[in-house]
Amino acid sequence: MSAIVKITKHLNLDNAATTAVHPRVYRAMQPYFLGHYYNPSSLYSKAREIRGDIIRARTKIADFINADSSEIYFTSGGSESNCWAIQGFAKAHDSVPTVVIKSAIEHHSINACCEAESQIHNIIDETIPVDSKGFIDITALENKIVSWQDQTQNTLPILVTIQLANNEIGTIQDIKTIADIVHRHNAILHCDATQAFGHIPIDVKDLGIDMMTASGHKIQAPKGIGFLYVKNGIEIKPLIYGTQENGMRGGTENVPYIIGLAEAVKLRKAEMQTNYTNQLKVRNYLWQQLRDRFGCTLNGSENNRLANNINVTFPQNITGEALIYLLDTAGYYISSGSACNSHTNQPSHVLKAIGLSERDILRTIRITLPESSVILDVRLQEIDEFLNELEKCLKILSIE
Repeated sequence: MSAIVKITKHLNLDNAATTAVHPRVYRAMQPYFLGHYYNPSSLYSKAREIRGDIIRARTKIADFINADSSEIYFTSGGSESNCWAIQGFAKAHDSVPTVVIKSAIEHHSINACCEAESQIHNIIDETIPVDSKGFIDITALENKIVSWQDQTQNTLPILVTIQLANNEIGTIQDIKTIADIVHRHNAILHCDATQAFGHIPIDVKDLGIDMMTASGHKIQAPKGIGFLYVKNGIEIKPLIYGTQENGMRGGTENVPYIIGLAEAVKLRKAEMQTNYTNQLKVRNYLWQQLRDRFGCTLNGSENNRLANNINVTFPQNITGEALIYLLDTAGYYISSGSACNSHTNQPSHVLKAIGLSERDILRTIRITLPESSVILDVRLQEIDEFLNELEKCLKILSIE
C-alpha cells in the first residue's frame, strides 16, 4: 500500500481560477438562506423587504463602476454574461447578421459563442491579432471595422468584444483608446472584465464601455453570480425570458448570492488600493526570484498587467502539468493556464496568439496570488517556502 502524504499547509496560487468566499460575504448571505428566504416578486411585506435589499445591492454594485442601477443585470456569472452580450445584441438586430470583432486571446466562452453563432449565420466572426505582450493590434481593429462598413455601406451592426485584462497572462488592454476607435465608427464595445473587476478601478463612463461582464467568484463572492452591465440605450434581447430583471433575464432572483456579491464589492471598494499595492510587491518579488533562480521568462506585459498575475515559461525540460501535480503533493496549487481549458488537450490559444511554440507552452505555468489578508512579511515568507519547494520539484523532474 502506498504511503499517504499528509499535507499540513496549503497555499492557493491559482486565484484567477476562483477565490474563497470572504467570511463577511458568507455572513451577509446567511440570513437569506434562512429567515429572509421570501420570493422578491411576491406582494406581501416580507417579500417587499427582500426586493428592497436587491435594489440596494444593485445600486451598490452600479456605484462601484459608475453606472446607473438600471444598467446592471444579474446573471449566473462571466460565461453567461459574455454569451448574453453577443447573442442578445445579435438577436436585437436579427434582420441582418452582426459583425463580431474579437481579439485572439478572448475567454473560451466568447470564442465558443462566436463559433456557434457564425455557423447558424447570426454573426460574422472576425479576430484581431495581438502582439507578443498580448496587446491587440489597434490599427488592425480600426481597419477591420472600416472594411466591413465599406463592404456593407454601414448596413450591418458591429460589436467589438475585448477583454479588459486577460485571464492567463494578465495583460491589461488600453480600453479607453479602443473605445474611442470603436465609437468613432459607430460600433458597440463589449468588455469582458471578469478578471479585472474588483482588482483595478473601472469607470464604465470614463472608459467608454457599452457592455461589460463581471463575475463574483473572482472577488471572494460565491460561484454562480455575476452581472452584465448594459449602457442605457444599447439594445439587446433576453436569452432567458421572464419578468425578472426588468424583463431582461427571467428566473427568480438568486437573492443570497446577489447580497454576497454586493458585500464583496463593498469590501473591494474599501481594500482595493491596499490589496493592489501589497500584491504588486509580492508579485514583483516572486517574478524576480523566478527569473534569477530558475531562468524563467515572463509572458504578457511586465508593467500593464494585473498585480496578482505571473505567467512564466521555464527553460528546463519539464512540463507545467508535471509541476502542478508535484506541487499539489506539497500543498501548493498553481495552474498551467485558464481553469476553463484545463481539461482539454489543446495548447493555450492565448499563449499561441502571443507567439509561444507548443514546446514553450508545455513548459509554462500561471501563478495568481491570493488577497493581501495576511501581513506582507508573512506572505513573502510563504513565497520563499513555495520557491524552495518549486526548486525541489524541478530537481526531481530533471532527474526523470
